[in-house]
Amino acid sequence: DKVDSHYIVSHLDPQMSDKGSIKHIKEVKILNYFQDFLIELEDNQEDGGKDQLTVPKVLQWFTGQSHRHLLLSERQRFKITVCFERMPKHSLCFPLVSACSHTVTFPTAHQCTYEFKVNLATAITCGKEFHMI
Repeated sequence: DKVDSHYIVSHLDPQMSDKGSIKHIKEVKILNYFQDFLIELEDNQEDGGKDQLTVPKVLQWFTGQSHRHLLLSERQRFKITVCFERMPKHSLCFPLVSACSHTVTFPTAHQCTYEFKVNLATAITCGKEFHMI
């Protein structure tokens, strides 16, 4: 079973602001942008080269592994913590990843649909990633 957008989204554990606040509304938008990003990757997936961005590569960038957990108990415990941070002194903000703790921090400043997709794709393709050793 290959990793799909549903697998990643179902294991997200977002650390959200208070419901109804402006921050919360922005965070919900960012999560929606992320889900759209993953679905778009699935829809455009071809049997392209190794440099093609795929949903499993997104999971590998987040966690260091590009496959589903084999054991049901591991799958149930698995979560990706999603944090949100305003980085106002930056004009270009990229997501930050801690693969060991399975944490991603999305910037909340300077984000619209197009910027989000471009910044996330750039961070994944140009950032360091884990490979099989």
